[in-house]
Amino acid sequence: MAQTESESSGLVLHWLENSRSHRILWLLEEIKVPYTLKVYKRNPKTFLADPALRQVHPLGKSPVLTDGDKVIAESALIIEYLISKYGGTSCLVPKTTEDQETVKYYLHYTEASLHPDMLLLFITNSVRHAPMPFFIRPIARKIANSMDSAFAAPDATKQLDYLESNLEQNGTGYFVGDGLTGADIILIFPLQLARSRAGLTKEAYPHLWKWLEDMQSRDAYVRADKKAAEHVSVGIKL
Repeated sequence: MAQTESESSGLVLHWLENSRSHRILWLLEEIKVPYTLKVYKRNPKTFLADPALRQVHPLGKSPVLTDGDKVIAESALIIEYLISKYGGTSCLVPKTTEDQETVKYYLHYTEASLHPDMLLLFITNSVRHAPMPFFIRPIARKIANSMDSAFAAPDATKQLDYLESNLEQNGTGYFVGDGLTGADIILIFPLQLARSRAGLTKEAYPHLWKWLEDMQSRDAYVRADKKAAEHVSVGIKL
């Protein structure tokens, strides 16, 4: 475990390499609040999280945010907490009640509906490329392909079609309103997975593709990437 500081306040982000916690690091850079970054490594053989995370939260998952004595787990709740308490009058705070409700919808939708599909595609792809005896490999690949074709791939296509349409209809380059909100923060990770695992291409989904490029080129995201690059030792390609 490593620790870096950004003129530390009481905020501490417990950040696991190659995980959903990266979007929380991005959010902290967007709102420009001082924080401490505590870095946890994955096991290079199993890719499991550092057991030290269980000292912060019993489940040993990341992200976890601590603010003084308060411990906040789960990405969606952390995003809501940070924007509500530290977002101030920035564009991250939805301007209307309708926008507030839409952002909340995306926070729940992403974790409950979108991410499970992307995670399943990630897992089945890992199964196809995992080291195993040669006589087992065809069986494993057949099972992975069957799971993709029966469940994950068709549903992932519906999800991407839905999000492409929503982004096009909003017409601002953001999912809600006319600026960055928690909806964009929460969606970045599963849509990065979709780009590498679920057929999110520039040709098929031009609005989502441009949105990804725009989000990843934001100054705050670039800063977050640079901080992350100093600590990543296990590569899980997105």
